[in-house]
Amino acid sequence: MPEIPIDLFMFEILPNLTARDVGRYKLVCKEWCSFLSTVFFARLHCRQMPSLTKMQFVLITGGIHRPLRTLSYGLANISLTEIVKMPFKTRAEYMMILGSLHGMLCVCLSNTCQLLIWNPLTNAYRNLSIPKKYGFFKVNFDAVGFYVDYLKDYNLLHVVFRRNNQSVYIYSMESQCWRQIKFVKDFILDDQTVQWSCGTLCCNGLYFTVGSCWDYNVALIVRFDMNLETFTKVSFPFDEYEVNFRGSLVNVSDELHFFVLHGAFDVSVDLWKLKGEEWIRILSVPDIDCIPLLIKCFVRYIGSSKKWLLMTDYGDVYEFDLDVRKVDNFYPIINFYALKGAVYSESLMSPNV
Repeated sequence: MPEIPIDLFMFEILPNLTARDVGRYKLVCKEWCSFLSTVFFARLHCRQMPSLTKMQFVLITGGIHRPLRTLSYGLANISLTEIVKMPFKTRAEYMMILGSLHGMLCVCLSNTCQLLIWNPLTNAYRNLSIPKKYGFFKVNFDAVGFYVDYLKDYNLLHVVFRRNNQSVYIYSMESQCWRQIKFVKDFILDDQTVQWSCGTLCCNGLYFTVGSCWDYNVALIVRFDMNLETFTKVSFPFDEYEVNFRGSLVNVSDELHFFVLHGAFDVSVDLWKLKGEEWIRILSVPDIDCIPLLIKCFVRYIGSSKKWLLMTDYGDVYEFDLDVRKVDNFYPIINFYALKGAVYSESLMSPNV
């Protein structure tokens, strides 16, 4: 049997393996370890990630004195996997996951307000906070979004609200510094009464819902253009003056979807898809009895099997089966209290590029 050329193996075969499998090949020799640890290979491997994401991972913080764990969420099974050790000094209940991109998580430590970028697989991380200047996140007021710009640089957008003043900063992982950009706020509501969601990356933009911090109703959808670095308002798929509805945004195959809950007691569920500048309703589930799950829930992942992964701020992780049109379509998939989480795909990308 002829030998496989080393270039074919390094540039064609290894990038198509999972991040964990690539890690095992680092043990072959020092030369392999050196090459597989480069930023070049990490980016090469990242380009193959869409074909490798048969399994998603949810990082779960388990509450006071409980460890971080991952939940393997695939088409075939759902299972809790190993405990994750944090490389930074904090307790699990202080860690808030604000976003994920290419295996890296944007994390806020609520006891210090510091922002970090962390890869849970490699345990590499970077603290983005500069004392008395940038990189401090105020829970329930600020918003962040994780994206890659046209120069292939990883960036973190930070929308800051302080004492009736709004400002926007961008952190570049390549230059490892913050810079401020202009924030046009003509359409933004009073920052004392609203709460921004974390950004949803889709089609060269970051999308945010802006709503009341008292009842969670959505008032605006805002888009940040990653190339122009500008904010614009996105239209609602229904009457924007409707009351008693909550919603969350989710990226499905690089198309923006809007998961909407209408009503306060008998709740109906709609799923909308944005095509160009118009919303198309692709699913409607009427009159679900109100349960705690629906008070404040967010869709984190929609799989090709027509099943959604939902997380709530009350610490539940549920699967929502689209083929069942009643309350029984909500299935709990973990049996312990989980405070926060994020869906991500494992990668070799390092915050310390």
